[in-house]
Amino acid sequence: MWREAGKLAASGDYEGWLAIEWELRSRGFSRAKLLFDNDRVREKLDDICKKAQEQRAHTNRT
Repeated sequence: MWREAGKLAASGDYEGWLAIEWELRSRGFSRAKLLFDNDRVREKLDDICKKAQEQRAHTNRT
């Protein structure tokens, strides 16, 4: 589940950890809420999401 969360974050399609939690739960990962019950995990995924979105924006500008 952590690997899938990382892939989703790196895609640039998600604003942050909460959107990823919802996506994982919709895919049948019922324990996703447990994964995201940790501030470090949330911060890490938010950081990955932000960097992926910045990279996408930069790529789209060039």
